Amino acid sequence: MAELTTCELKLARPRDAGCLAQMSRDYIEHGLGWRWRAPQILAKIAAEETVVLIAEVELSGERFIGAFAAMDFGLEKAILSLLAVHPNLRRCGIGGRLVRWLHKSARVAGCFDVELQVRARNAAARGFYRSLGYREVDHLPGYYSGKEAAYQMTIQLAKS
Repeated sequence: MAELTTCELKLARPRDAGCLAQMSRDYIEHGLGWRWRAPQILAKIAAEETVVLIAEVELSGERFIGAFAAMDFGLEKAILSLLAVHPNLRRCGIGGRLVRWLHKSARVAGCFDVELQVRARNAAARGFYRSLGYREVDHLPGYYSGKEAAYQMTIQLAKS
């Protein structure tokens, strides 16, 4: 495997929208239809109540966006709406770094409850979220385009 030499977390920029949309299509939405296209990602980047965070990495001398996450902040809770990590970078800690950064942002925003939905058949992702402290609270049949079930998962963040 190639060596990961740097990983820098940054807020997404409008110019990142096309790349993030492709990552969403390839790593999140495969088999469901493509909902998160560049205009929708651009709207998320521009939304005041949303943070879109990227992990810019250097791998074997090549610098690129290796992962991203989006979190929507409400009055009382936050929703982790998107998380994608390039397959070659999974299990390197990047997804966890993104989520922990967003958890800190949620605390600052006064949101101590975070929820997400994950494909029911994606055991690896469910295990990843459990390792961060999330728990499954509901099974949602047909959640994804009427085709696939999901689990709703939540975490209550410490107020410290």
